[in-house]
Amino acid sequence: MNSLRPHFPDPKGMARRRPVRANFARKVFGAALLVVSLFAPAQIHAQTSFEGDGGGLLLGTAFAETPQLFPPDDRTKLLILGINPIDVTESAAEQIGLILQKNLSNIAHFSVVGPRETDALYESQRPDLIDCREIACGVESGKFLGADKVLVSRIQRRGEGFFVRVRLIEIINNLTDFEESVRFNDSNMDEVLFRLANSISDNTLIVGRVLSSSIRGIVLDLGIKDGLKLGDFLIIYKEDVPITDLEGEVIDVQRKTLAIVKTLRVNDNTSEALLVHSVEDPQITHYAATFRNPARQTKLLEETRRELDTGIRLANKLRPLELAPVALADEERKNWRIRIAQTVAEKTLWATVATIGAIVSVVLFSTFDNTDLERFEIAAAIAVTGYGGFKWLASRDELNQLKVEGLTKGYLQAGNFRMNVGPDSLSLGLAYNF
Repeated sequence: MNSLRPHFPDPKGMARRRPVRANFARKVFGAALLVVSLFAPAQIHAQTSFEGDGGGLLLGTAFAETPQLFPPDDRTKLLILGINPIDVTESAAEQIGLILQKNLSNIAHFSVVGPRETDALYESQRPDLIDCREIACGVESGKFLGADKVLVSRIQRRGEGFFVRVRLIEIINNLTDFEESVRFNDSNMDEVLFRLANSISDNTLIVGRVLSSSIRGIVLDLGIKDGLKLGDFLIIYKEDVPITDLEGEVIDVQRKTLAIVKTLRVNDNTSEALLVHSVEDPQITHYAATFRNPARQTKLLEETRRELDTGIRLANKLRPLELAPVALADEERKNWRIRIAQTVAEKTLWATVATIGAIVSVVLFSTFDNTDLERFEIAAAIAVTGYGGFKWLASRDELNQLKVEGLTKGYLQAGNFRMNVGPDSLSLGLAYNF
């Protein structure tokens, strides 16, 4: 029976039999720790960064298996890919890309991650995405890192200067949100790249939150630091159900636009806004968005106003008792249409008067005999031509002002004015959208 018992070695006996081996192992292990402490980096986690001119440091850190190159804040997460060079050396393209990246990182609008940070991370996690410079792998890289947008660029030498084209791609739908091309040389490179970075920011949607909402107005968490100005218009929306593809991946989010607001007071970090048009009262959980670029802000306002008007009209078919706001809006639009029609008629009238005066002046000059009566007739014809032209210019300026008012209030789209020139007549046309 004793032979069937499991045999356990005596640890004391082992220690007595192999003291030299144990001491040698401890010494080797201690020496290894010393070497690691001398030559290992100070950070245990992976740290990737690059230091540009002036000592600005763009940090990115990867913890465990989850990439966290972007800091956890509400700024737009922008992934910058390496520039594609054409007739330009790799080192020159890289330095120009670093200058553009530094300019974008200095804008409070973005949190920026560039190719140096991503390549350092991908060496261990995604080798297939190293040195990515195209849209396809850039979008995949952006999804992997949790970016909102990806910047794809190309540089080409043109004579003594450079030609750079950038495209801003939406990660969620692969669509181009903004693109621009610039030219520069060694003397104005810094200035042009600085303007390019600001142009990218101006044409990227600024998104904030509603901090409070009451009868006195709405308070937003956007201010001067975000580029907001007094009199800017913003849209208020809320996010609804996420949209997924056949594989279950989220490709977009349903958003419901609720209101349009206008800033009345802008502070450094917050702003107070007045409700201009709404279909639902804004709440603290809702979002506020706008563009710094005036043209894109006007277009956003126009599209939102049309969307809200459509929603109001559909609601009125179901609830016909809520007609007061719509009736008021329709009355304003009706008055605007009457003013447009009157101004177009005046412009046509004075154009006709000026044209007739010019024709009469030419005819009188061709048969001029230098009599007192003919001199008077020519002077009168020239006066009629000049007065008609002056009134035509005034009508044209008034029509342009009415067009701007219509665009601002969402009554029409850009390009709704048209002029038809035919062999028999000259006509002006105006199209409306309702």
